[in-house]
Amino acid sequence: KHFALAVALRCCCFLFLLLVISSLALLQLFWSSSSNSQNLKNNSKLQQIVLPRSKMGAKSELFGVFRVYWSLLLGNIVEWYEFAVYGYLATHLETHFFRGSAVGVWLGFSVTFLARPLGGILLGWVGDRYGRSVSVNLSIIGMLIGTCGQGLLPTLDCGISWLGNIGLVLLIIFRFIQGLSAAGEVSTITSYLAEVSSPSILSRGTALVNVTASVGFLLAQFVCFLLETIFGSSGVEQFAWRIPFLLAIVPGGIAVIGRRGIPESAMFLEAQEKCEGGAAHEAIFSKLKHACKYWPNMLLTFGAVTTFAVLQYGCL
Repeated sequence: KHFALAVALRCCCFLFLLLVISSLALLQLFWSSSSNSQNLKNNSKLQQIVLPRSKMGAKSELFGVFRVYWSLLLGNIVEWYEFAVYGYLATHLETHFFRGSAVGVWLGFSVTFLARPLGGILLGWVGDRYGRSVSVNLSIIGMLIGTCGQGLLPTLDCGISWLGNIGLVLLIIFRFIQGLSAAGEVSTITSYLAEVSSPSILSRGTALVNVTASVGFLLAQFVCFLLETIFGSSGVEQFAWRIPFLLAIVPGGIAVIGRRGIPESAMFLEAQEKCEGGAAHEAIFSKLKHACKYWPNMLLTFGAVTTFAVLQYGCL
């Protein structure tokens, strides 16, 4: 009965969000049509600009990006693996940390979403100020600390009440760190891949961010399923729930080592030379002001991401 109610509620939420997105799409089309006349005037000038074709094939270019920046993609898989493991182990964490409260364990999961806007701003600023390489290294290290830390926490089962309470507080802190890191990872890697990918592979290059994130979710589900198969529910409940958190240290460590040597993009280095001191801040505000002109598109994107998030996290 409760399962049917939950499914019905999710369907209603999905239909509502679909209605919102459809309305935003119509609004965006109306907004775009009003500016078509101005765009037609500029077409004659734009047609004179011809982007140079790369002598390499698209597959070769994409492989070249992967060969140099593989550590970014591996780190992104690890980050979202770590992010999803909590959701797949929620029933066990509910017993060990939240005294059997399902509401409590999912509130703990929601802490990461509160931290993500802040993480995107902070690590985005670090990436713009000190370099993309610095930002992606901070994000993967923060994610490893938050994830492996969860696997080492004391629980309420240890027999010492105050130690179990400390474990709960640290769990929330580690989840907050994960949220900061996950947000900074997405924004910085997307910028990185967009800057190093040529126009002929730009969409495929940036699409690797979502592809590797989905691989991370799938990998987390596979590891948790494998543990249930090997140790059984009782074994996972007793000790094996810690294993998925601790396993992240191996691929995460490889990603950290690989990210130490990745070069900054030529586009970033060129922009950094042009914008120094106050000029950098003026450039940022100028771009934000320009982006606000496309607020219908931004609302449409917001609705699309909201729908995607409801479907993705609702299936955990």
